[in-house]
Amino acid sequence: MFEIVNTDVLTYDNAEEVKAMAREHGFQMRLIPMTNTHHATMEELVIGKELSWMDQYPAVHEPQAEYKTNKISKSISTVLDYT
Repeated sequence: MFEIVNTDVLTYDNAEEVKAMAREHGFQMRLIPMTNTHHATMEELVIGKELSWMDQYPAVHEPQAEYKTNKISKSISTVLDYT
């Protein structure tokens, strides 16, 4: 016997603005491959509260999160002689 807890999902374009809104409201996201009307393969964003059931499918993956980091540069201080 299977129990489906929550099946409310929506799909949308894989856009940064959409992902930011989904994160802000606590939704999970997965990317799925799809083919558009021109037969080009694209990725569509699936959004829902609980999407772990999608992880069993090999074509499904979470979008890569991009994090801004500051590169730390280690340098040796040099003393300049201005005389």
